[in-house]
Amino acid sequence: MNSWGKQTETLSHLILERRTRKPKSFNGAPPSSQVTQLIDIARHAPNHHRTQPARFYLLDSEKIKQVGRLFGEVVQGDKSSPSLVERGKKKEQEWSLAPGLLIVTCYTDKDSELLKLNPNVVEEDYATCCCICQNLLLLFEAEGIASKWSTGKVWEHPGFANCVGITKPSMERVVALLFYGYSDDNIPNRSLANLSEHLRDFTSA
Repeated sequence: MNSWGKQTETLSHLILERRTRKPKSFNGAPPSSQVTQLIDIARHAPNHHRTQPARFYLLDSEKIKQVGRLFGEVVQGDKSSPSLVERGKKKEQEWSLAPGLLIVTCYTDKDSELLKLNPNVVEEDYATCCCICQNLLLLFEAEGIASKWSTGKVWEHPGFANCVGITKPSMERVVALLFYGYSDDNIPNRSLANLSEHLRDFTSA
């Protein structure tokens, strides 16, 4: 039996129980002030060189609909495929009805002396932003808020940057579209491969 403290048990529960829930199952969202507070907490993630690369775009319902429309157009492509046209319409509707959407990007100054001296800063910044997103997912879970981390390539649409207010798209890389809201969906636990298949433990006898 593990002799963990209460805080470890709580964190373990959040990590093990959190599941991706689709926006179409959401039936409302927390106030933006609460989400803003969670963002501020989540920013405290490992960050080499203290570059603070994460940028956040908290969208209102109108912006969410606009992003949904743009993604629908990306999925449809040149509209030569009826199946893609239909899929694009479904994606537009699914995204547009989401009660909450936070877009997280990674900003790296490509003209900085730091980047010239250490090109790995690009990957380090991205890793920091991923840590921040995971922090957010767990904070959402702790507050009873369902979430989905999407990487649907809506940013490939030429109108995306202007839509969400990205002023330097050449410097920012989209890390996540975090859909969030309240949901009654119960997602079953998932099983992973045995840890021994992925771990080489040199400390074992």
